[in-house]
Amino acid sequence: EIYYFKDKADRDIGLRFDLTVPLARVVSSNPNLKKPFKRYQIAQVWRYDRPQAKRWREFTQADVDIVGASSIAADFECIAIAAEVLKRLEIKGKIKVNNKKLLEDFSVYCGVKKEQAKDCFRSLDKLDKIGNREVEKELKEKKINSKILSELSGNLSQVEKKIPSSIGVKEMKELFELVKENKLEKFVEFDLSLSRGLEYYTGNVFEVVSDGPSIGGGGRYDELISDFGGQKTPAVGISFGIERILDLVKDDKENLSGFFVAGVSKEFFSNAVFLAQKMREIGLNVEVDLMERNISKNMDYANFKKIPFVVFMGENEIKAKKFKVKNLKTGKETQISFDRLEELKKLI
Repeated sequence: EIYYFKDKADRDIGLRFDLTVPLARVVSSNPNLKKPFKRYQIAQVWRYDRPQAKRWREFTQADVDIVGASSIAADFECIAIAAEVLKRLEIKGKIKVNNKKLLEDFSVYCGVKKEQAKDCFRSLDKLDKIGNREVEKELKEKKINSKILSELSGNLSQVEKKIPSSIGVKEMKELFELVKENKLEKFVEFDLSLSRGLEYYTGNVFEVVSDGPSIGGGGRYDELISDFGGQKTPAVGISFGIERILDLVKDDKENLSGFFVAGVSKEFFSNAVFLAQKMREIGLNVEVDLMERNISKNMDYANFKKIPFVVFMGENEIKAKKFKVKNLKTGKETQISFDRLEELKKLI
């Protein structure tokens, strides 16, 4: 899925596939970075994929990584961030978790040869895209034992009974202990089928799901930095797809403006702009009438944009040094003095 092509000098050029590999290259070239090194980045990435609903060739990733910490506590921080995203944006979703070592041991238990593991996981990664029947067909074509498909519904306790000595099971249990201690159980669930297609993952892996395709994912990649010539350095991270998240929240969070300010006529436009600027200075999101509409049309516009509060500036407001804020949902009006704008924050 790497988007690559030849440039005018006939060189092979590849567009950035993710934000994790560039980070690994930076860390490998800078061994003296103070550990743990934490960073976030929001940027464009590209995939040579067939464009379809919620799947684009160019999209925006928000990436969070912790480099230098081998503790499962670092894995938990990524989980906690994902839970916070779901809470803050009011998204009904789950953080599915699994472990690459656990999955490797379990695949051997199910009769998959060690040298077939990577091919097996690539097929399992397609379960949510093409379904059980097609994955089974693909495994048989690769001459991989498909027994694993019938075993994927087990919970962690059931899996532990089958592979009790697996290090991956131990790491998964340690992660769930932290999840429980921090009361995030309702956000996190074990999913034995989760494999994450990228081969650089070495331990716990995560995927954030809601309606439709996943909105985030990540995991531990303890060998990627040394693959680029750096010192062996543990690392873990999680990445979110911004467009997919916006797709989920745009219906009820389409407009971020809290207030709409307009002059009652053209001559009061500058007064409306001045008030809006003062409101923005105290941290409020404000939209100003730029179309010189009348009061009725401005009210229609604010309703259409789902802006909760409107303010109209005119001669009476300027003389009284006060203005009325109307709540479009309840119809209630609140009077605010120009010198007490902080009171606007109480309204929202």
